[in-house]
Amino acid sequence: MEKKEEINPSYTARSLSGAISWPGDCYWGKAAVSRAVKAAGKRLRHPLIITDSAAWGASAAVVTHALAATLDHKCQIFDGVVPNPSLGPVKAALQMARDSACESIIAVGGGSVIDVAKVVLGCLSSGLQPEELATPSGQAWLDAATEPDDFLLFAIPTTSGTGSESSSAALIQGEDGRKHLYRSLRTRPALVALQPEFTLSLPFSATAQGGFDAVLHALGAWVNTDPSPIGKAVALQALGICMQALPAVLDKPDSLSARADMQMGAYLAGVAIGISKVDAVHAMCTPLESRVKMRHAEVLAPVFRVVSRFTVQTHAHEYANAARQLNIASTCNDHEAALLLIGQVEQLARHACISLCFTNLCLTEQDADLLAELALQSASMPINPRPLTHQQISSLYLQMVA
Repeated sequence: MEKKEEINPSYTARSLSGAISWPGDCYWGKAAVSRAVKAAGKRLRHPLIITDSAAWGASAAVVTHALAATLDHKCQIFDGVVPNPSLGPVKAALQMARDSACESIIAVGGGSVIDVAKVVLGCLSSGLQPEELATPSGQAWLDAATEPDDFLLFAIPTTSGTGSESSSAALIQGEDGRKHLYRSLRTRPALVALQPEFTLSLPFSATAQGGFDAVLHALGAWVNTDPSPIGKAVALQALGICMQALPAVLDKPDSLSARADMQMGAYLAGVAIGISKVDAVHAMCTPLESRVKMRHAEVLAPVFRVVSRFTVQTHAHEYANAARQLNIASTCNDHEAALLLIGQVEQLARHACISLCFTNLCLTEQDADLLAELALQSASMPINPRPLTHQQISSLYLQMVA
């Protein structure tokens, strides 16, 4: 068995800039924000900026300067988004947008900010309230094709993790404490600016946890059974970039090139999950997050440790394929190659100071059964490489606290 030390992605964002018009219009590199603002032209009408205080502090000067060159009036700013947002910030931002007659949204921040902005945009364009988007009539609007008069969402991510800037999904915590998924191509950002300098001020934990989430987005989109060749190609590319960029940015947090790579990897992982979704790891993570007060990556890592090993007992091929294509393994034994990839991902978690075990989680068999029922409602569960029954999912949850 041979293990090669270097992961070899075929793309790096270092010292590069560019633009792509699918999905949406994305600008990256130096002056990405100003280039995107110019490209938006008249689509950027009466914008509301949705952000949080930390993200706005890191980016306000650049963003306002770029907007001042195009807009002839000041923007309204809502900076009340918090991590794992509930409907409260959504409603407050929506009220400000409606009171100010806003016709476009600029999201400046991480996944929580962009998720809030997506739901606000959906309400503005549809005329619905946030609760109504979860009803059949709201879902019908979300499922419909994009219309020319839909309002513009411009995303400026200041973290590298969720990929919300390029995916079609938004997670908002409901009054019942559960995270509710809103998925729509109509609310996916139509304009994105990836300017890596905005991520330089992120603390170690935010950089580490966001990066680990991006790794598992890419891996989940790659190993699942979704047949899209585009989704698979993007997922593998994202996985290679993220697995190389995450340790680089953790070791050299001031490196703009490492930050650029991590930002591009997270963006591509978001594209991949927008096309192909993920796997049982994320499907089982979301219900569990409603029970524990932990960051997403802190729940994700222990779930990955258990679920990935269970999956590769019978369905190791796609894990093994990724391990070979990324030069992590050269063995012909699929199971061995898959475990090498899993081990490397777990090593990334350790490097990021994310525990692979729950220390204070208690679950009864009844708790596990309820969590399994919720996990089975995820659109990603049926496309896990190894099909999982309710009983197996419940058993895996109990193994996480063993």
